[in-house]
Amino acid sequence: MPLLRVTLSDLTDERFRTAALLGLASIPCTVALSWDSAPTSFSVTAVLAAGLLAGLHYADRSAGNDDVGLLESLCYGKRPAVSRRAGIVVGVAGSVPLVGWNAASGLELAWSWGIQGVAIVALFPVVGSVLVVFFALSGGIGAAVGDWLAARIDRARDKASRAGSNADGNGSRWWWLIAAYVVFAPVVLLYVFGVSPDSDVGLLVALLSLFALVPFAVSVTVALFKDAITHVEAGRGWMPNYRVYVGAPLGTYAVAYVAARVVQSTNPSGVGVYAFLIALWISSGAYLDHRRRHGSAA
Repeated sequence: MPLLRVTLSDLTDERFRTAALLGLASIPCTVALSWDSAPTSFSVTAVLAAGLLAGLHYADRSAGNDDVGLLESLCYGKRPAVSRRAGIVVGVAGSVPLVGWNAASGLELAWSWGIQGVAIVALFPVVGSVLVVFFALSGGIGAAVGDWLAARIDRARDKASRAGSNADGNGSRWWWLIAAYVVFAPVVLLYVFGVSPDSDVGLLVALLSLFALVPFAVSVTVALFKDAITHVEAGRGWMPNYRVYVGAPLGTYAVAYVAARVVQSTNPSGVGVYAFLIALWISSGAYLDHRRRHGSAA
């Protein structure tokens, strides 16, 4: 099987060492997220996230076969783009706990059922192979998304470079949106958790405010990225690291979500969102302060 040979080769390929490390790094998160449901079901969240990071890292616009999609590569044995191959490596490396759980379940079943169990256990290698393929596909999908995001980042950088050459780094007005969030976010969060309204009208206001704050925060994340890119491409004295300003809130969401799942919170997604909102407020405030100190708030 061409795809199997390519994947096995990629696992030991020096070029995909980072992808393999990302896959291995996703294992603790996969174990934590799947602890209650394994071995009947497993969470692919960590592998998708690791695949996305691999897609961003390995995105290569110069690859001659960059237009070969993941499904085409599986159906026709074509070698997919480098970033998507890296995603498959992430998924295979991250599937180690699945193999362990699958083997442990097989041994337990064989011990409990005797001869019948041994006959059923013969199917477990097939089940394990299907799980590995599923995780490989998940990593590939995450990498495809990362590759797509990298393409959009390249376009944003090109556009910002052209705009920066004309505006000399001060033409961006995205900072207004960031500043609005710095003011608006603490007002909403303090009202919801500090005031804790108990009347029907107060609860409705709190609910609507939260519903407005979440999409606003998403737009601010985009604004933060675009404003930082504009300054990077303008080539002035300040070179903001947009990966830190944007990545820190997203990483905080992931950590908070996993932690909430580990402690069996009733609403891990909500915990992650609140952590993201707070981390984005800190990141936005730090960005605006650095922007002001470097004379770019005009």
